[in-house]
Amino acid sequence: MTGWRRLLPLPLVLVVLHLPAPATAGEALEWLLRIHRAAQELTYDGTFVYQHGGKLDTMRVFHRVDKGVVTARLVSLTGPAREVIRTNDEVLCYLPDQKSVYVEHRRLDGKGFLAIVPERLADLEQNYTVELGKSARVAGRLAQQLTIRARDDYRYGYRLWADRETGLLVRAELVDERGRPLEQFMFTQITIGAEIPDAALEPQTPVEGLTWYRDGEGAQEAPTKSWRAEQLPQGFRLSSSVIRRLPLGNRVVEQLVYSDSLAAVSVFVERLGDRGTAGMLQGPVRMGALHAFGKVLDGHYVTVVGEVPPKTIAMIGDSLVPVPTQ
Repeated sequence: MTGWRRLLPLPLVLVVLHLPAPATAGEALEWLLRIHRAAQELTYDGTFVYQHGGKLDTMRVFHRVDKGVVTARLVSLTGPAREVIRTNDEVLCYLPDQKSVYVEHRRLDGKGFLAIVPERLADLEQNYTVELGKSARVAGRLAQQLTIRARDDYRYGYRLWADRETGLLVRAELVDERGRPLEQFMFTQITIGAEIPDAALEPQTPVEGLTWYRDGEGAQEAPTKSWRAEQLPQGFRLSSSVIRRLPLGNRVVEQLVYSDSLAAVSVFVERLGDRGTAGMLQGPVRMGALHAFGKVLDGHYVTVVGEVPPKTIAMIGDSLVPVPTQ
């Protein structure tokens, strides 16, 4: 051997000569689609840890798909008791410490984190680069890493690990512009494909003495105008608009959600009423990866919140305008 090969031991020469071709962007995007499909198609049961804002929570999840119907139950194992039950488009949040049950209805449009559909991949590529990384073990399973980098400073990046056998997302990190984790979740134990009985998906929280809150109730107390953001970062679109009754303080708000398929920003608008802004957020605030901003606008109180950089919150919040209802 001549030249550079003489400088390398034979095993390393063989490795260099047989390195696989670099993964293409198409392969990385296909992994995103696998992750999305796995969340819609797989039955699994597991325990995961969630690190955010200096806190570490442990959760148990049961997720079953039966004849296209998705049912999931999420239970907190640390901190305040929490239980969330989802059946396709209905989500029930049991908050016994607040003596509340919150019922939320979601449209079956696939919106949410990693709600990637083929027709939106081109949009995603305009705002992020997606690359395959190395394999690693998560919860005893071999996982494929994906690195998602933002093309601008209006959104954060991600590091994802998907189970190589099934595509299920088993670990995820939200990272800043320097690649430092802002929050993360990771399964510590998971069983994929095992049968989940009906009893595991039924609420265990006693409902006696709890107050139920449902979307749309109290519409007569809702904001008198609809709202929209006139300026959005590239790639963000209006994902949903709904009237909600919040359990905390029994407040009725209009919620707008703007998303680029990965990142999401929520806007809450409520009438001020007689109580004014006492105890409400004024100006910007940060809670871990979450940024929020509150202000008074045209007789309403507006809160903008999302796991995005503060400039994104400011752009959306500063461009909100009321649209009188017909």
